Amino acid sequence: MKRTSILLALALSALAAGAALAGALAVGQPAPAFTVVSGDEKTLDSSQLKGKVVTLFYEDRDKVEESRPLKNELNRFLAQQPPGIRKLVARVAVVDCSSAAWPFKGFWRDGLKEASQKEGMTIYGDWDGKMRAAYGFPEDGTSFLVVGPDGKVKFIARDAGRIGPGRFGRIEQIITQAAAQARAR
Repeated sequence: MKRTSILLALALSALAAGAALAGALAVGQPAPAFTVVSGDEKTLDSSQLKGKVVTLFYEDRDKVEESRPLKNELNRFLAQQPPGIRKLVARVAVVDCSSAAWPFKGFWRDGLKEASQKEGMTIYGDWDGKMRAAYGFPEDGTSFLVVGPDGKVKFIARDAGRIGPGRFGRIEQIITQAAAQARAR
């Protein structure tokens, strides 16, 4: 009996530890702090986004096109918003650059600069993988989240390429509600 209790306690402990590691960030939780650097050496620290609604794409460099439909829809949606709302929303794009070996980092930086010009916005690199780890993003995928002006996660998808048009309206609604919250601050 005693041995069964010990084994059960160990199993439950391992299960709890696994759940914490799997962990992942969920809606309602505070978004972890991060610092990322663009191809032209601009640093973005999450504290610079305080009070804003943040729409954030985090992607493996080989997967950036998987979430193109959502990116296009968000661009269309934001373009239709009044200037007062648009200025409350920060669009952030981060590419996982943690696998870039030092001799090739210059090529990666050039790629980020080129992609930034193409997208019309600065694209940052997570050069050490700390942001990916803190957010529980997959190594080989594309993730999307919305963070409200209170710094809490309002929406998260760890496979943003699978967000279909049926969910776009809900994401727009979340952004609209978060922008109203930001405006009220």
